[in-house]
Amino acid sequence: MTTRVARTKKMLSTGWITPLDCAMRGGVLSLSQRVGDFRRDGMTIIDKWVVTPGGARVKAYRLIKPTRWTA
Repeated sequence: MTTRVARTKKMLSTGWITPLDCAMRGGVLSLSQRVGDFRRDGMTIIDKWVVTPGGARVKAYRLIKPTRWTA
């Protein structure tokens, strides 16, 4: 069984996601709070402002996968 947290991480890792996208596709209504939790856990998540078709400005979030450095 997939948890809401796992679904949210998966959605963030596949591309930009807005709170409305997350609520509709993943059932999570508090995307900004989950993003804060993920950032506190050390995950790198970037954000940007986007304009919806209705004209509202909302944040969109995306998980940045860590790169592996080779010596």
